[in-house]
Amino acid sequence: MNMLTNNSGLPEPVLHAIQPDAYSAVGASDYSATSLLKSPRQLQLEKRHSKSVTQDVMDHWFLFLGTAIHSALENGLKNNPRYIVERKILRFDKPEDGTPDQFRRVAAKFDLYDTETKTLYDHKTTTTWVHGKEMKDEWVQQLNLNAYFLEKEGYPVEDVAINAIYVDWRKAKGKYKDGDEYPESPCAEFRTAAWPMEWREKFYLTKLKEHIEAEQTPDEQLPPCGAEYCWEKASKYAVYKPGAEKARKLCNSYDEAVAYINKYKLVGFEIEHRPGARTRCESYCSVCDICSEYAEWKKSNGSAE
Repeated sequence: MNMLTNNSGLPEPVLHAIQPDAYSAVGASDYSATSLLKSPRQLQLEKRHSKSVTQDVMDHWFLFLGTAIHSALENGLKNNPRYIVERKILRFDKPEDGTPDQFRRVAAKFDLYDTETKTLYDHKTTTTWVHGKEMKDEWVQQLNLNAYFLEKEGYPVEDVAINAIYVDWRKAKGKYKDGDEYPESPCAEFRTAAWPMEWREKFYLTKLKEHIEAEQTPDEQLPPCGAEYCWEKASKYAVYKPGAEKARKLCNSYDEAVAYINKYKLVGFEIEHRPGARTRCESYCSVCDICSEYAEWKKSNGSAE
C-alpha cells in the first residue's frame, strides 16, 4: 500500500476512516475487471512500486464518498428480490491462444443487476459537469466487462447503465442556469445497450493479454500510455492584448502566432506560451513521478523542472 500523507490536516478519526484497505475480491486475484482498464504501464508501475510511492489521503476522498454512497444504496436494495446487489465473481482465464502459464485470476464486482429489465448498473459519484453528455468510454467499457462476467454466470444482460450521483449538486444553482445546462435532480441515469457477448469476450481477453505481456517488461520498456489515455492537452501560443480577459487566438506554434499578428496587423499584442498538460498524469496517477514516459513528455514540452 502507498505511504499516505495528511497535508490537509484531517481529524484523525476521519483520516483513519478514509485510508483505503488493500483491494480484496473473491479470494486472491491477479487483476480486477476495473484494473484491466488501466494502461499496462500505469498498473505495472503501481504494483511494482506500491511501497515506495507517497500519496496524500485527500487523493482518496472521492473514493471514500463513493464507498459511503454505495453502502447506503446496497443497504436500501439488498432485501428487494428484484435486484442482485454487490455481487463478486472470480474467473480463471488466459488470453486467446495463451499458454497454460498465462492463466490469471480476475475478479469482477458489480453494483446492481435488475432481474426484470436485465440491466446491469454501476453507481458513480461524479459532478454536474457530466450532465447532458454521453456516457464516458471508460464507463461503457467497465460495464461491459462486468456484463461479460455476469452473463457467464447465467444472468443475461441486455442494457448497461450508470446511476450518476452528483456530489456537487445544489438546488439553488439551477435557478442561474439556462435550459438543460444544470440537472434538475442530484441523480441521473445514463443507459445504453450492452455489447454483443462476443464483443465483450474479445475486449476482455485482449485487455488481459496486454497486461500479462507487460508483467515481465522492465519499467523503461513498458508500452506508453499515449496522449488520449493521459488526457493530453497540447501546448498553445496565445495571441493576446495585455489586460484583455481572453486571448484573441490560440496557435499551435510560435511561428503561427507571429504570422497571425502580421496578417491582421495587430498592434500592442503579445505572444504567451501556454504549456500543454497531461491531466491524468498530473492529477490522477500515483506513479507519474517515476514514469519515464511522463518525464520525457515534460522534457519535450518544456515543463521539466
